[in-house]
Amino acid sequence: MPISTKYICGRLFRLSIAGLIVLFAGCNATKYVPQDKYLLDKAKVKVTDSKDASVSGLDSYLRQKQNSEILGFWKLQLHIYNTAPADTTTKSKKRLAANAHKMGEAPEIYDPSLTGASMGQLKQAMHNRGYFNAVIDTQTVVKKRKVKLTYFVTAEQPYVVRDYTIKLAHQDLLRAATAKGCLIHNGDRFDAGVLDNERQRITSYMRQEGYYFFDKSMLDYRADSSYNTHEVAIELKMQKMTETLPDSILEKIYTRYRINHIKFHMDYDPRRLPEGKELIHSMEGEYEFSYFGKPLLRHRVLRKNFKLKPGDYYNEELVERSYALLNALGPVKYVDISFEPVGKDLLDCHITVSRSKLNSVSAEIEGTYSAGDWGIAAGLGYINRNIFRGAEQLSLSGRFSYEWRQNGGRAIEAKGEAGLLFPNSLNLKLAFQYQNRPNEFIRDIAGAGLYYTIHRNPSSHWRHIFNIIDVNYVYLPWKSEEFQTNIINKSSVLKYSYEDHFIVDWSYTGIYTSRQQLNPNHDYLRFQYTIETAGNLLHGIASAANLPKNEAGAYVLWKIPYSQYAKADVNFTYHQVLVPNHRLVYHIGLGVVVPYLNASSVPFEKRYFSGGSNSVRGWQARTLGPGGFKGTGGGLVYDMQAGDIRLDLNLEYRWKVWNFIELAAFTDAGNIWTIRDYKGQEHGVFLFDEFYKQIAWSYGVGLRLDFSILVFRIDFGVKLYDPTRLYEDGGSKVWRTAANGLSWKDDMTFHFAIGYPF
Repeated sequence: MPISTKYICGRLFRLSIAGLIVLFAGCNATKYVPQDKYLLDKAKVKVTDSKDASVSGLDSYLRQKQNSEILGFWKLQLHIYNTAPADTTTKSKKRLAANAHKMGEAPEIYDPSLTGASMGQLKQAMHNRGYFNAVIDTQTVVKKRKVKLTYFVTAEQPYVVRDYTIKLAHQDLLRAATAKGCLIHNGDRFDAGVLDNERQRITSYMRQEGYYFFDKSMLDYRADSSYNTHEVAIELKMQKMTETLPDSILEKIYTRYRINHIKFHMDYDPRRLPEGKELIHSMEGEYEFSYFGKPLLRHRVLRKNFKLKPGDYYNEELVERSYALLNALGPVKYVDISFEPVGKDLLDCHITVSRSKLNSVSAEIEGTYSAGDWGIAAGLGYINRNIFRGAEQLSLSGRFSYEWRQNGGRAIEAKGEAGLLFPNSLNLKLAFQYQNRPNEFIRDIAGAGLYYTIHRNPSSHWRHIFNIIDVNYVYLPWKSEEFQTNIINKSSVLKYSYEDHFIVDWSYTGIYTSRQQLNPNHDYLRFQYTIETAGNLLHGIASAANLPKNEAGAYVLWKIPYSQYAKADVNFTYHQVLVPNHRLVYHIGLGVVVPYLNASSVPFEKRYFSGGSNSVRGWQARTLGPGGFKGTGGGLVYDMQAGDIRLDLNLEYRWKVWNFIELAAFTDAGNIWTIRDYKGQEHGVFLFDEFYKQIAWSYGVGLRLDFSILVFRIDFGVKLYDPTRLYEDGGSKVWRTAANGLSWKDDMTFHFAIGYPF
């Protein structure tokens, strides 16, 4: 008796629910809590008399917290820990217990002594924020060997700054303290954190003016709150201990130092010279270069990326910029910058530059499966990070794929790319792609581009990428008659994509990141936008030169039309850390591309598609949209499923369960639409009174293997709302459930990918 897909899906769904019930109910949270102890089930802080932002974030001061939770209630890692068998007399049970304890989290045993310590920490935190009269109390609720602990904070009225006076005799120090940007103002709430930040601001000012030995510990505050008016008088002065320092030390503190010699040490540490090698010295004025054999980098490159010059005053900000610039060079592994006082007011600068791996080779091979067609693909890449000894990076890559089609044909695709990245962020690229589709077409795509990347400051959160010019030539030497008749002639939008054409475009991309790198314990924001235009320069030339037009009324160069369009994309991603190793990731992606003047449609390679591992994961790549258009799967229907407007809405919950293993639960929504009502893409055009009904929705779970260098990802997506069914059976099956015929074949998909989706 055959078993239906619906039956299998229903059984799996019920088994999953049963498994969750067992996991929730079957695990005893206090299994490994000693009989005379209690599990700290919940510890939270509640402020009773204020909703001001200045009293937020107090949970971080607790000395003891409950076990980590998912979605604010599920102690998954504690449950994993408790799955360990108590009986470990056999090797298998001992191994199970060890793995459960390693992947899980031991129960947090309630400790009353830490409650008192937490109250002290909260009291001090409130005092530092200006709430000198804050009252801390606790409430403990015990039930079934579990403790729920609540800290009640009564903030009371905060103290404010009454008078801020500066008593500093040194003129440059006084100038630094009174410079624009002072953080302390009369009437502000008293905040010890702000006072410390002001000390750091003054110190940074001094160290940017050449005061190499000045430190913020030399500054001190005197606070007087005896007015009985909730006001504090603050006085800034030198630390009392500086009065006892000998004159020789004080002279160093108040001396402005200039840079004397700058010495670059390549491939070795001058403090630990290797034996048996000849050290080569080279002098260029006040610069000295030393190395073994050949120098790692040309001298000019090192000088250009170190922002201090001989004779300059020491400047801490320029030192930090130099660190970032030198570390960004491809052949550099790490940089160490140190200063040595020589003479009364001079510093010798020592810069140690360590060599990174200069050459790397990568290879990949994969199997592919799409709509019943099997294939194999292989790629090879090579990178030289110092091709001309000026930190120029040469990259070469190639990829070849071969696909066996169900109709007996063979599809071949080959692609090669070459790039040269200069240390000033200038990037040259060349690419060529060959496509041979059986019974369809042969297409060649040749391209060249010139890009420029700008960091206003190496430590800046913004990065700007200018695509100065990108030229692509698409050439189709052959198209089958069947393909011409059955596909191209039936679709106005595909016709242009399968004709010879030029694309000459320009684009600008701005990227903002809230942090230089993703930190597992901090929130993270990334915002990126791109503006791209094509064909405007060519159109100006064509109009001025009165070039000929083709039958469609488009200007042609060498009998080939050029594309003309405008494109804009915006992507927003926010990582919200709930607890360490647990985060919610929000993503919004919007895009639109519009053809105009010399083009009636956008080239296929510049249009959008939906579905796949980085979009709405309930659908395979290129199988969703546009709008409510429904493809039949396979071959050229994928080419029909492209659009001019893109929307992606994603929410993903990620948690690291053990070492390099991470799990995820996600929900995705989105689709693509066309700007115009093209022939052959029914229900695909964007309409304000219709598009919201055509936003697809899916959900699923995923597994990530994070090996730092690479992240291998498997996602299992399930359709929840399928807009293609709006126009079938009166839309009765638009919601995909077991009752509506949810199936493996049509509604579920696996995605294998490298890297996170967003």
